[in-house]
Amino acid sequence: MSFITAQSQTWTDSMDIYVRTKYMPPLKNQWSWQRAALLKAITEQYNNTNENDKKLYLNYMIRAVKKVKGAANGRTPNAVASGLGVAFVARVTGDATYKSIAEKVFEQYQKINRTSNGGVSHLANYKELWDDTIFMVGIFLQEMYLLTNDEKYIDELVFQIDAHREKLLDPKFGLWYHGWDDDDKGRCNICGEAGWSKDPEHRSQEFWGRGNGWVVVTLSQTINVLPKSHPKREKLASYLKEMVVNLPQLQDTATGHWFQLPIRTTDPKNYIESSCTAMFAYGISSALKLGIVSSNEYQKCVDRAYIGLRKHSIQKTNKNFLTTKNVCKGTCIGSKDYYLNRRAKSQKPFGLGMFILFGRSYEKR
Repeated sequence: MSFITAQSQTWTDSMDIYVRTKYMPPLKNQWSWQRAALLKAITEQYNNTNENDKKLYLNYMIRAVKKVKGAANGRTPNAVASGLGVAFVARVTGDATYKSIAEKVFEQYQKINRTSNGGVSHLANYKELWDDTIFMVGIFLQEMYLLTNDEKYIDELVFQIDAHREKLLDPKFGLWYHGWDDDDKGRCNICGEAGWSKDPEHRSQEFWGRGNGWVVVTLSQTINVLPKSHPKREKLASYLKEMVVNLPQLQDTATGHWFQLPIRTTDPKNYIESSCTAMFAYGISSALKLGIVSSNEYQKCVDRAYIGLRKHSIQKTNKNFLTTKNVCKGTCIGSKDYYLNRRAKSQKPFGLGMFILFGRSYEKR
């Protein structure tokens, strides 16, 4: 009997079953970035499991994507993210209808506002680069590359990584600032804070945990998508290394977590944040498997995260499944206090997705 249908043996098993049967069965899917992050974890489970369980995950994806195909669009990076589902189903089933939908998402993606260096703007009516964007467009472009074997999708993804890195990277920590403003319209959007880009370099001043986690996961997965001989693989590996090399010294060893604002480890208002913890640990684990880092310090770091998530950031549902906690809710850009005042939540789909992504990767090492 497979690990999916057998009695749960790990916290990842329980969370996976909970997601597919209770929290987000296929007919509850929506065309949204939050659900897309969870679907990404489902596709990764399909890619890395046995033939019997592949059927289960594929059936889930077909039903989930069929539910939302009428809402398919690529008008913003957050909308583009859900395109990974139609591209995945097209690739695995050969269904031309879903390939056509995926191609239309890409056509709309190409019309999104660009900043002066060619980066895709995170917001529809402004010109801003957010580190979040790399994951949102990345999971779609990766699937389009796998679907078509067309290099244009990888070329576009690497171009976006370079454009965002140019404006957001801090060389000291190897982490990315949350955002960069290219039009200075001076407004407050739906959940952000006015004036965040008044710095002379028009950047936000904080490294947000989950924002960096999005980048780390995207780099890890893009490297794994590419053939070992691919000319862009080495550069992406160097980017992943610069982002994870300092993470062990920023980890809270008592809980195995990283913080909402990762470099502010001694700030009394800072708090452990579980979604970035899962993503950072996934990135470090990927770097170890790829030989990008090799010190035993990194494996200890990943082990602490896996154990720490179970102890501090997983809780039982009323039906005795396992779900997440300590997940910062949806977040825009602001000052230090803005991030530290964002509340932690339970059962966010992107949190569940990243827990499963890391947990399954760790258990199958």
